[in-house]
Amino acid sequence: MGALQFAKNGNYKRFYENLKIIGKKEHKSPLIMFIDSALCVLVTGSGLSDYLNYKFYNKSWKERKTYATIGYQADFYKVGGLDPDKLLHNKINFLRDNPDLTKRDFYSTDQGIEALEKFLKKHNTFVIKPINGLGGADVKKMNASEVEDIKDFNDYIDANDMFLEELIVQNKEWGKISPKSINTIRVMTSNVNGNVNIFCMIARIGNSINLQDNFHQGGSGVMVDTEKGILVGNATNKDMEEFEVHPVSGIKFDGYKIPYFNEIIELTKKAALKFPKTIVIGWDVAITDKGPLIIEGNNGPGFDLPQVVMNKGNKYMLENIKEEMNQKK
Repeated sequence: MGALQFAKNGNYKRFYENLKIIGKKEHKSPLIMFIDSALCVLVTGSGLSDYLNYKFYNKSWKERKTYATIGYQADFYKVGGLDPDKLLHNKINFLRDNPDLTKRDFYSTDQGIEALEKFLKKHNTFVIKPINGLGGADVKKMNASEVEDIKDFNDYIDANDMFLEELIVQNKEWGKISPKSINTIRVMTSNVNGNVNIFCMIARIGNSINLQDNFHQGGSGVMVDTEKGILVGNATNKDMEEFEVHPVSGIKFDGYKIPYFNEIIELTKKAALKFPKTIVIGWDVAITDKGPLIIEGNNGPGFDLPQVVMNKGNKYMLENIKEEMNQKK
């Protein structure tokens, strides 16, 4: 997807409204920033969201060129593999084919009404989510008692391309940070000819309002020390607001120990080896009292989370992988 296509897909009216708000705060001209953003599209392959998320209006061209922009990522993943066999894209297929990674029950309508009845009897509380959803949208917790007519409920699941999942009960120590959210670790792996590396890890902490921890659902990100297995620094949300402690629990992020850290490393490396055609995958890992499990794998994972949390460009991560791919040819 080229720069012109990004420009065509942009919501300019909303974007310009955002620039006006930023202009008042930063004492900058919205018009000049708008022209600047257009140049960014052409020079760096950025999207409108990149310009806002990474505060390009306050960054030099040298800094901007260090970012893995939307356009750069699109070009990389054309070469770097985008789940050619669609093994990750469909959440049902991923759950069905990888019980050793996911470690939880689920129900999809192809299993039939009897399977739905068994699922509801076994799980008083569960999660309903879209099969092909992104960013945690339309994910919600339900109780079996809410289902008045099982056939109607099955029809609703089918018509809306949804499925049911066993509710994950997270590890008590890990849950203390944000008890009402499932807090996950985003583990980014590369797999070049069987050589698996973990090149980035970020904890995604919920706001204790939504079940999801996603950046786009009000959650925050915290860097992970991949050697010590602890959180490093402050949490940062999508608006680049920083928090030294969680606003609800009051727990300090920096130095907080991640349970089952070695097991998380082992599980995600094992997972990456199962999908050799997809070079870069972002794994969402939950932690239970029995150890880690994988919620899902994301092919072609976005870099807005790490780049916002780190407040610097991460293009070097993909450049390193590209160099390794060239060496293996």
